[in-house]
Amino acid sequence: MDSSDGLADAIIQICRASGVGAKVDRPKIPIPNIFSEIVSTEKSLDWALYGGEDFELVLFLPMANAELLVEKIGNGAAIVGTATESTDIWLTDSSGIYPDIVLKLERGFQHF
Repeated sequence: MDSSDGLADAIIQICRASGVGAKVDRPKIPIPNIFSEIVSTEKSLDWALYGGEDFELVLFLPMANAELLVEKIGNGAAIVGTATESTDIWLTDSSGIYPDIVLKLERGFQHF
């Protein structure tokens, strides 16, 4: 799926269609360095998760395949989380700084 309506939207839509959940690791979300010069860390994350008009592909792959794809693409790809059996979709923080929060579709762009 593409991320043109935000990364969170793409992840949530894929999870719903697949009957799974996800844990997305906040520090692994690629955020352009320039953002830190113009907005806060929280706003940067908000833009990455819920902003629109970025066109990236969001894939759910077996980990070995995902790692191979990232190796071949390089800096143009990132593994940001894992699918879970639970249907909850969490933004987690492996660094332990921020609390876990549930990602919500309602925060993203709504077409209608």
